[in-house]
Amino acid sequence: MIRSVRRVFIYVSIFVLIIVLKRTLSGTDQTSMKQPVVVIGSGLAGLTTSNRLISKYRIPVVLLDKAASIGGNSIKASSGINGAHTDTQQNLKVMDTPELFLKDTLHSAKGRGVPSLMDKLTKESKSAIRWLQTEFDLKLDLLAQLGGHSVPRTHRSSGKLPPGFEIVQALSKKLKDISSKDSNLVQIMLNSEVVDIELDNQGHVTGVVYMDENGNRKIMKSHHVVFCSGGFGYSKEMLKEYSPNLIHLPTTNGKQTTGDGQKILSKLGAELIDMDQVQVHPTGFIDPNDRENNWKFLAAEALRGLGGILLHPTTGRRFTNELNTRDTVTMEIQSKCPKNDNRALLVMSDKVYENYTNNINFYMSKNLIKKVSINDLIRQYDLQTTASELVTELKSYSDVNTKDTFDRPLIINAFDKDISTESTVYVGEVTPVVHFTMGGVKINEKSQVIKKNSESVLSNGIFAAGEVSGGVHGANRLGGSSLLECVVFGKTAADNIAKLY
Repeated sequence: MIRSVRRVFIYVSIFVLIIVLKRTLSGTDQTSMKQPVVVIGSGLAGLTTSNRLISKYRIPVVLLDKAASIGGNSIKASSGINGAHTDTQQNLKVMDTPELFLKDTLHSAKGRGVPSLMDKLTKESKSAIRWLQTEFDLKLDLLAQLGGHSVPRTHRSSGKLPPGFEIVQALSKKLKDISSKDSNLVQIMLNSEVVDIELDNQGHVTGVVYMDENGNRKIMKSHHVVFCSGGFGYSKEMLKEYSPNLIHLPTTNGKQTTGDGQKILSKLGAELIDMDQVQVHPTGFIDPNDRENNWKFLAAEALRGLGGILLHPTTGRRFTNELNTRDTVTMEIQSKCPKNDNRALLVMSDKVYENYTNNINFYMSKNLIKKVSINDLIRQYDLQTTASELVTELKSYSDVNTKDTFDRPLIINAFDKDISTESTVYVGEVTPVVHFTMGGVKINEKSQVIKKNSESVLSNGIFAAGEVSGGVHGANRLGGSSLLECVVFGKTAADNIAKLY
């Protein structure tokens, strides 16, 4: 009898416990009970995707990056982010439209790439800029006109920080703040290299395989993964395979840009597009104290956009339209300047300095830009011209009342009319550098990865955004469109995951 009573008591207790647990769980934040979205890469594409998933949809995220710090190549972007018909443009009386931006993008693409992706990039540029301004309190209140653009549309802020660093800092700070309050909603795991994706028999994502900081192989269970792992501009192996003529050039890319995402996704059956289209940026700084270093600081295109000009390193004469597309300016340097060191001189006025003070001060602190007189410029760089002839050359660029010799569309921040041989200028030595890989995995307008030899998706749970993807830029990327690509397609990936989640 006693045993029967005890047995009944135990059964009732278990029943009550189950009810209590069910009620407790029903009141719990359900996001903590679901598998997270795994975002691979912590550049702007990864930060955009993560912030969008968390802030708008309350979908949990695990952000993985093989590097030891957040930011990828995005943090080094120094010119800005493009947008057409933005509030900033309207405030500054700049007339622009998405259609004009698309026209410039298609012209730069030279028939390569996927026009529908370019259309999306340009049409959603305004909302991308506004999202950064409203969600992260970024000013983005200044404009520059870069090469290949019909009007000024490359945005940066009037503060002290370079645009890439400022944007990355704002988005990463928000993620870190959320993580400190709710680790179930966002985890940031650095020194974690993704090596594979697990799929079930139906091709659905089941997990992400990665190596942790101690070299241990681990699996993060998930049904959705977003590749934001960047390009392959640092990989001599991949450059040799897809663009062997460029392996002798230095690079601006960080050590993490070795094409890991492209390799993994290709192995899974993804389509690769435009892999042979590698952008050489015409102006990477030559460090006078370390000329042979394979890695170069980027000389931001904004330096030319704001008025900087290129001079032949021997004759001291201009030789090209500095605001042509990057591939054209590169070709001009390589064909018209001495082949033994493949360099040109980037020369800027005081007015350029006034408009880009913080960046130029940074370059000067690294000894990449010097402030010199015209006379010193002749002597230090052993130019085969006289100081008075060089003054005449600079004045010819500065005459806004005459057509530019090289059909440069915009002459601003020119040299003063009273410039003399004792006047000061800012100068740096520059050389073409491997900068951006236009090719990558093919995606659709939903940021889903496309299967090889097919228009169908590789898997409903696999997305990509940023430089890991291809087709957005064709044969040549316009300056300022890399950061834009990250925001537009990172947001897109998040929005479409939310529909499937």
